Amino acid sequence: MCYNTQNTWNQENSKQSKANKLFEKCLQAYECDVESLGSIPEIPEVLFLAAEVGNIELLVKLIRFDFDLLWERNEVRKNIFHIAVEKRHESIFILLKELESIGDIIVNGILEDQNNILHLAAGVAPQEKLNAISGVALQMQRELLWFEEVKKFVSPDYIDMKNEDGDTPYALFARNHEGLRKKGEKWMIGTANYSMVVAALIGSIMFTGQVADGLNENPHLFLAFTVSTAISLFGSSTSLIMFLSILTSRYSFEDFLVSLPVRLMIGVTSLYISIAAMMVSFATSFWLKNYNQRDVIFVVIGLCACVPIMDVLLKYRLVFDIFQSTFFRFRPQHRLLQDKISNAPVRRSQSHAPADLASV
Repeated sequence: MCYNTQNTWNQENSKQSKANKLFEKCLQAYECDVESLGSIPEIPEVLFLAAEVGNIELLVKLIRFDFDLLWERNEVRKNIFHIAVEKRHESIFILLKELESIGDIIVNGILEDQNNILHLAAGVAPQEKLNAISGVALQMQRELLWFEEVKKFVSPDYIDMKNEDGDTPYALFARNHEGLRKKGEKWMIGTANYSMVVAALIGSIMFTGQVADGLNENPHLFLAFTVSTAISLFGSSTSLIMFLSILTSRYSFEDFLVSLPVRLMIGVTSLYISIAAMMVSFATSFWLKNYNQRDVIFVVIGLCACVPIMDVLLKYRLVFDIFQSTFFRFRPQHRLLQDKISNAPVRRSQSHAPADLASV
């Protein structure tokens, strides 16, 4: 089965490699026959279709053959970066960092209904993008991070610019994401409530725990027991405090950006540490009481103490997603267009730039 899967994967890679080589040959043929690829109707269509689906490889190949394609706009005056913002294609949007001042001119354009690129970022992400993120609260956070990232690339005048409906980008973002914010609030409250029950149970068990007979005779086991008990108690207490602070939050949009995810991350991590430490404490006490027993049942019971720890390890994905989303930064990539930018002048800035940017 594994061999068949690997063979299929190799065949797909081979087909893609051949398709890329064929596409490059076609571009070279076009480049010899025409002055600009943009004059061929099919090329802009392919360009915008690649931006829609997030095909960064195809876009880079097209732009490297004809740098002027960056100025192409579709029927609603959107370029590839407007589409990338709307569809949440990070790899395409990050190309703006390579374009520098040219990118400022390309991005700062007015669309239909007097919208700018920040208005597009205020829309809700496609559902398949949201589904890739665990938890509605983390989805809300990612939307806020995306909005803030796009805001770094627009001029200050565009941040408070109103469209034909009189909406600023932030007002449009708040209206479009109100449903997601409410779902995120409900998800946060439910997660905090369930986790608080577990943390309270662990805290009460460890606080009232008794030292097993014979622990004093073995200083190493006694030290392991006391330290693990203290860690479990402190971890459950920290978790309780964090989840209680989540329940008393305002749940504004700003809270979802940093405050709530950080509290959730600390609370969940503390709870997992508390569970692991509780199992170490139990295993230490149980093993000392029954180390002379040869029955298999005692060995099985001792090994069962590791099950909750294994459950934590299997569910590490939640902690990983919280950490990744909380400290999410748009990943830098190697410069795909740098040599093309340094060698190709901007020849069509006047003809393709919007009229409102003629003075730029």
